[in-house]
Amino acid sequence: MSKEKDIETTTAFYGQLFNSSNYVIAVVLIASAVQLYLVPKLETSIAEIILICLTITKIGFIIALAFNQLMKIIGQSHILIHVLTLFGYLIALIVISFSVDYCALYLIESSHFKYGDNPATTLSFFDMFYFSLITFSSVGYGDIVPISITAKTLVILEVTVRFFVLVFGIANVNRIKVNK
Repeated sequence: MSKEKDIETTTAFYGQLFNSSNYVIAVVLIASAVQLYLVPKLETSIAEIILICLTITKIGFIIALAFNQLMKIIGQSHILIHVLTLFGYLIALIVISFSVDYCALYLIESSHFKYGDNPATTLSFFDMFYFSLITFSSVGYGDIVPISITAKTLVILEVTVRFFVLVFGIANVNRIKVNK
């Protein structure tokens, strides 16, 4: 099998996708560890700036992975299940990454979020995962509300990433074939 056709089989595609995303996973994990363990110990304003910078760094790596992998699929395999797998993987990566961002921001200062009618005082990782998933899907129930500029900036970044990743994928869906 030639290198050009390597991702035409499902097994080869999964191997190539996960091998290509090792550096992205490493960046997300390292940035997340720094956000959760080091950043909350800093002065609030500096911590918020570092948090936003780390979030933007993670976004850059995730978007690069999305574009590179989609171009490989379009150029080599043209198989719809590969596109769906890629987008499922990217959605999970984005939602989990932003969940960590929201948790880190909450650890810096709990007043960045409002939960119900009160400032958030008992939000967990699950609550932030839920908030990230609801934000990504654009449902926005309003039970957890970002109230600071930094929290709103993170929400804007997540919605922007979702928009670019999904629009780029939809714009290229006409190049994908469906196996019958």
